[in-house]
Amino acid sequence: MCDDTQYLHYLSPTESGRVDDKKVADEYPLHLPAGSVLRQDLGFVGHYPPGVGVEMPHKKPPKGELSFSQLIYNQMLSPLRVVIEHVHSGIKRVRMVKEVVRVRGDWFRDTVMVVACGLHNFRVRSPHRAYLAPERANLVKHPA
Repeated sequence: MCDDTQYLHYLSPTESGRVDDKKVADEYPLHLPAGSVLRQDLGFVGHYPPGVGVEMPHKKPPKGELSFSQLIYNQMLSPLRVVIEHVHSGIKRVRMVKEVVRVRGDWFRDTVMVVACGLHNFRVRSPHRAYLAPERANLVKHPA
């Protein structure tokens, strides 16, 4: 779970093998503040925490098309969800995360993931970083 500045606030416990995102979210429930907005992808269909607004893109039905309003909604949601994808790629800068770790023991894989997330957060909070949050990027005028 991250915010608009790409700072990672929560990492769920890892699960070995193939486990659905929704199943992990149901197994380790989060208690978010009432009125907050949760942007999630289509892997969490059916996951609606109580008291939280959920923003999720519309999925194209089989052998069908999305309506014009659904297409516009998906297009408006897309730039906001790009932040999440940037967090994923920032974590995967640690090459061990995206490749097969052949060391036995789940504790080692978990430690690798925690270290990768910590390095990502360290990079995000660096004062030398040239990234601005989406809401601030429009306010700052860059010299041409």
